[in-house]
Amino acid sequence: MKILESLRHKLFKYAELSGNEKETNKIINRFLEKTNPDVHLKNVGGYGIIAIYKGVEDGKNIMLRADIDGLNIPLMSTDNGQQATDVFELSAVSTKCQSSKLNAQYSHRCGHDGHATILCGLAMRLGKQRPAKGNVILLFQPAEETGEGAKAVINDPLFRDLKIDTAFALHNLPSYAKHQIVVKKDCFASASLGLKLIFDGKTSHASQPEKGNNPQIVVTTLLDAFHRKYENLKKDKHHTILTITRVVIGEETFGVTPGHAEIWMTLRSQDDKALQNLTKSTIGLCEYISKEYRLSFRHSIHEDFAATMNSGDNTEIVRRAARELKLSVNEIKEPFPWSEDFGRFGNICPICLFGLGCGLEHEPLHSPRYEFEDEIIDTGIDVFEKIIEIESNLS
Repeated sequence: MKILESLRHKLFKYAELSGNEKETNKIINRFLEKTNPDVHLKNVGGYGIIAIYKGVEDGKNIMLRADIDGLNIPLMSTDNGQQATDVFELSAVSTKCQSSKLNAQYSHRCGHDGHATILCGLAMRLGKQRPAKGNVILLFQPAEETGEGAKAVINDPLFRDLKIDTAFALHNLPSYAKHQIVVKKDCFASASLGLKLIFDGKTSHASQPEKGNNPQIVVTTLLDAFHRKYENLKKDKHHTILTITRVVIGEETFGVTPGHAEIWMTLRSQDDKALQNLTKSTIGLCEYISKEYRLSFRHSIHEDFAATMNSGDNTEIVRRAARELKLSVNEIKEPFPWSEDFGRFGNICPICLFGLGCGLEHEPLHSPRYEFEDEIIDTGIDVFEKIIEIESNLS
């Protein structure tokens, strides 16, 4: 449908980072107003949006969710990864989404513009025909990429009052056949967090290193320990992994010994408890070694994602919806290693996050050349609509 393609292209042009989705919020709210929802909450958990369409009869409160934030990947990227120099060069990269007014600093390289468009398309259908039974709650969620959005929505009193009974969401998936539905019960996407380890000692003149307290030995000791831990974790049944992402020792100088160091890492697991244990043991090791070398130590946790645990019943509903629509269903055996903060809604109700294939040869997520596939918009809407129908009949 051309109106939805145009909406998706507009959202693409105005991509905004997590927690700053102001223009995106305006665009979606204006669109939803035309569908006449029974309840329209325009700022939930920040720039989140909720539209509710009440059924003819009482029944379940069924939530369908889409994420709306973009990524810090410049839009103006050419085929070889270099910065484009003008709008003509840009137009050769993003041929679907051209405009003289672009937020070129950020982009939708994860397809959240498409996810939001699918939910808007569903809103159009619900605006014309309310569900037969139960209420449909459409959530346009901010700040998924940082793991903060779901948490902020859940903590918002406006959301807590809704009493959600069940929830579903989709994510587009490159490298899977176009229109294919990808499902797995239990763990669908891994838990993860970013851990920043900070060590402070004392600088000295480079000619007198003995007068300082250089954290270098602590960092090298820990890096060796973390490598051994990484190797040991390869046998872990929960696929728990530790990945170093940044190491900093001292400043850019030849005359001063280091007095400060940082190690950044990502911890990841298919099991929330296993992730907690790895986090605790990592921090404990840093505290012990820092004390041995008389360094001060502190840490901070960032981008904290729970594992996305799909309920068996909700997963079966997605399977059934796909079968009734005569869509291909791919039952994956292993969870995805990436994280999705939709998993936090599993603490309040049964959930299911499923995949929607966007093409075997499609550019991967977060690639500077990725763009959402418009052909799968209607497929996403159809699956959500069928899920509502099945859930309504079960209530």
